[in-house]
Amino acid sequence: YTPFLIDKIKDIKLAIKTLNISGLNVTVPFKKNIISELDNLDKHAKNINAINTIVYKNKKLMGYNTDILGFEAGLKKLKWNKEKPVVVFGAGGAAEAIIYFLYINKVKNITLINRTESKAKKIIKRYKNIIYKKEANRGIIKEAGLIINTTCLGMIGYPNLNLNLKGVNKEVIIYDIVYNPVDTRLILNAKEEKLSFINGLDMFIEQARCSFDIWFNIKPKIEQSLYKKIKKEIKKL
Repeated sequence: YTPFLIDKIKDIKLAIKTLNISGLNVTVPFKKNIISELDNLDKHAKNINAINTIVYKNKKLMGYNTDILGFEAGLKKLKWNKEKPVVVFGAGGAAEAIIYFLYINKVKNITLINRTESKAKKIIKRYKNIIYKKEANRGIIKEAGLIINTTCLGMIGYPNLNLNLKGVNKEVIIYDIVYNPVDTRLILNAKEEKLSFINGLDMFIEQARCSFDIWFNIKPKIEQSLYKKIKKEIKKL
């Protein structure tokens, strides 16, 4: 499994052919703007307008999105009240996958928080029942049943997402898709307030498992020892 730094997205097809790559994952910031270089998309990727997995076969590049399945895997571990408002931080490719998941699960009250209004409005145009805010206010956070960080805030090398969780609804689930570090400032805040939380490892592992299935037609079994091993490796970074 080898990382590649992409300088020019328009050279992706030539690079894949030259290096004889059968498949790869795509991460930030390329999940959306790489789509114009692909030949086809699966159903989820078309609806979400973002991809994280590519297969090169018969001289064609096919794009998939397994983020939605990864996100869902984390939520399955906890009891989630769908009637409560949802707050989503960020408007990138992962945010769109998550909002699409919320949309097909008939969540009716979603607030999208993002500093860049133009990016947020592109998502809002595609879905109903989404409110845009540039910054989170206390009322939105207090009433939420699910708070999701899809941004890079909290990741190693980035500023923290400093969110005051005091006095929030005790049913709330805090979901941070960042996995490096596993315990972000947001997750630590949730622990301090004794709130339910999901860290980024569940989504990280499940989306990878689904990508593996796309490439090799094999869905690996996930054992707890894998979580421990990945946590250990992340701490070394």
